[in-house]
Amino acid sequence: MTKPNSNHNKFDYDVTIVGGGMVGMAAALALARLNLSVCLLEHTEIKNNSHPSYDDRTLVVNRASVCFWQNLGIWDDLTEQLTPIDKVHVSNKGHFGSVVFAAAQMGVKALAFIIEAKVLGMALRKKIQHHNNTTIICPAQMTTFSAQADGIEISYKVDGREHNIRSRLMLAADGAQSAIRTKLQLKTEIKSYDQTAIICNITPEFKHNNCAYERLTRTGPTAVLPFVNNRCGFVWACENAQLKQLMAYDDAQFLQAAQVQFGYRLGKFLKVGRRSSYPLYLVKVPIQVKTRTILMGNAAHAMSPVSAQGLNLAVRDVAMLAETIEKAIENKIDIGADANLNHYQQNIQQDQQQTMSYTDDLMAWFKIDEPMIAGLRSVGLFAMDQLSAAKSELFSRASGYRGKATPKLLRAQ
Repeated sequence: MTKPNSNHNKFDYDVTIVGGGMVGMAAALALARLNLSVCLLEHTEIKNNSHPSYDDRTLVVNRASVCFWQNLGIWDDLTEQLTPIDKVHVSNKGHFGSVVFAAAQMGVKALAFIIEAKVLGMALRKKIQHHNNTTIICPAQMTTFSAQADGIEISYKVDGREHNIRSRLMLAADGAQSAIRTKLQLKTEIKSYDQTAIICNITPEFKHNNCAYERLTRTGPTAVLPFVNNRCGFVWACENAQLKQLMAYDDAQFLQAAQVQFGYRLGKFLKVGRRSSYPLYLVKVPIQVKTRTILMGNAAHAMSPVSAQGLNLAVRDVAMLAETIEKAIENKIDIGADANLNHYQQNIQQDQQQTMSYTDDLMAWFKIDEPMIAGLRSVGLFAMDQLSAAKSELFSRASGYRGKATPKLLRAQ
């Protein structure tokens, strides 16, 4: 914990981050490494793992994100709760053709790792509480902000009392319904898939052997992710018309429905944990910067979990932001200047567009139920499984590496 920045009377902190979820905390740690003073404002009081960002979801951590968490110094705190993915099996329900990605074939020890959101969230929380360059103010409700050419003033309330702080830069990590984005009147494109993801943990009859499954269906993807103690994270993207009934089922009824949806590759489903649900939509914000302000995480983009890229893309944004700011510091450029913010926007634009387009195309492609299209999907999956070069290229993209454009925080040090 730090006091307000005393190195420059004009500013209380170098950076203020609104939103203490995983992306907000990751950004705080990444910038604190640059010897910047960082203030984190979070409106939800965190008791144990009660923060909404620390729920029962199972997260896929790709290889570039592994480097990111290692470089932030929290990976060692996660190792006992991690499950490596040794294989990924992708199939098209009701049709022939599948693709299998194997770690051995790709020349790596693991394709990716699985971790519970609440485990990652609490590890971040613990790390940030003990960092010399970070201050957490929680619970705190941001009320307003005012950006000028030379800084940004942020007002917030704690226990009904108004406070003000001044920073060089503000990061808006306040979620998909971002109040900051709305106030800035940044153009936002929202596409609903008319689907909801049901998230739960399931225990199967057979050992999962660290294999992840993605079952592509007309109503949306179903993913089964290997987890500790032979549990599996179960993600079912269902049509909204199905949701009420599926959530109302008792455990036995839900297990039966899930079995029909996924099949018997893991034998019978024996047990299911607490179910939660999240609406699926695509959020695009073409311009994510404005005077002294940058949108981060779901405030900047949100997508379907079909390709497990949501958090991984946000991590790449944070890594690129840290690198952009580090270069600005080296060149004695104001970190909150418009030119620096625009440089960041240019750096992340292509990766964001490609990742969101890929995910959106998958959602559209696998919902088409015409026999000819279904046949083409099957042929495509079969062909992909036979083409090692194509599989390697797709794996590299999914792993989060972007060649020379990959920021330092995403590389092994």
